[in-house]
Amino acid sequence: MTPWRTLAHCAGLVAVALAPICALAAPKPQRGAMPEILVVHRPWPPLVSVRVFVGGGSALDPPGREGQTLLGWTSALRGTEKKTRPQWQAALDAIGAHVEVAVDKSGATILADAAADQVEALLRLVAEAVLTPRFDADEVAAQRDELLADLQHLADDDGALCDDALGRYLYRGQAAGRPVQGSAASLHAIAAADLPAWHARQVTASNLRIGFAGALDAARAHDLVKATFVGLPNRAAPRPVAVKAVADGRRLLLLDKPRRAQTQLAVALTTAPATARDIAALLVASAVLGGPFTSRISRDVRQLRGWAYHADATLALGAHTSTWAATLGTATTDAPAALELVVQLWEELGRHGATPAEVQFAKNWLLGAHKLSQETAAAELAYQLRGRALGLNLAEIAAIPARIAAVDHKSVQRALKERLRPEHLVAVVVGPARQLRDKLSESLTQFAVQVLEPDGAPERTTGAGRAVTSKPIAVEATPTAAPAEDGEEADPDDVDDGADLEAAP
Repeated sequence: MTPWRTLAHCAGLVAVALAPICALAAPKPQRGAMPEILVVHRPWPPLVSVRVFVGGGSALDPPGREGQTLLGWTSALRGTEKKTRPQWQAALDAIGAHVEVAVDKSGATILADAAADQVEALLRLVAEAVLTPRFDADEVAAQRDELLADLQHLADDDGALCDDALGRYLYRGQAAGRPVQGSAASLHAIAAADLPAWHARQVTASNLRIGFAGALDAARAHDLVKATFVGLPNRAAPRPVAVKAVADGRRLLLLDKPRRAQTQLAVALTTAPATARDIAALLVASAVLGGPFTSRISRDVRQLRGWAYHADATLALGAHTSTWAATLGTATTDAPAALELVVQLWEELGRHGATPAEVQFAKNWLLGAHKLSQETAAAELAYQLRGRALGLNLAEIAAIPARIAAVDHKSVQRALKERLRPEHLVAVVVGPARQLRDKLSESLTQFAVQVLEPDGAPERTTGAGRAVTSKPIAVEATPTAAPAEDGEEADPDDVDDGADLEAAP
């Protein structure tokens, strides 16, 4: 599922994965309420990043009007009740600031940055855009044209098409499965006159979360919010929507892109939400499969065989369900073999689990990468905001590194036994169907293969996938089988031969 980011002056993509929510009829608003405020204070450098999260993302878009949230929030940056678009942008330029908006399934995030001595002026401009957008018909039409151009660009971005098709299929029939960016038809169905009512449902104190990162302390941050977000309504926030992946066996979707020398691939399944007790163990397992450069997928597909120019696996956490996906880019001639190997690596992890050495290495990598990801105050704030959107409180967010450090080999094996369901793997391939279809059908006999046009609707594919029992893999033929370490004492609760994991229901 592809989220979108748009600068006040241009448009582009952003990668944010949050859980979708839906609307709720609201009681009569009360004025003067305060949103949740997060502050990451670092006095140097003298810069401040402001983030305003508004819940109620593209999952709220009505059927037939997909893209309404994206069009609405990008249009909100094109003029306010007090300022036209040129005036508002000139005011930003005068303080050397910039503002952009990212929209995904769960909400919109206004991202703004300026020097610390200009933060009050910046926040006033941001508050204007959030609270009182103009929604001028000409500006909305111009923004729609930009989004339509983005859709044309998306059609040429095979990686984005792969990601989009995967999300739309995994969550088909639900709001979470509808595209953030909409379609040409759905964008044309949204009028400027529709946006004020949409906006009124979104902007309420309980539906906003405002974060500050940099040279600004908590007391000053609270004072600024009180001074700028005046009259914020206090009505009920949109109600969280339960998201459930549709798992019905193995399916391979082949998006036809003729004459492609390179092919984009994704193999995914869904698993536990971010709040699950064993999510730290699953993060470690995901790193074993495709995290660092020495992980199984990177090593076996990229290093040992040279079949991919990028290959990894990530566990994208969600509030209701998480998506565990392996992605790779290959030469078209190598795509069938590379995809077959990735499926085998999934199966092998499901049967045998990870070795103790792999678990320890993955933990070290995750903890080190986490420290690097918190290098800036803005990055730390983004981490906190994402955790809050996933349903975690600040204490739970802060405890994630400690939970990863506490993961042991036994807990990883148990999590894989309970959570990994390779019989429901879904694959998406973006490449030339004429060249790939027969080879993919021959090498991946356990997958139901369906060819789609690049602009087809994966969520409307016909027929069910194939419910299978993973076929045995000749362990000696794969480089992923790791011998037991010398001197390692057997633990009867550990899975050392794959039997327990294979027997998992």
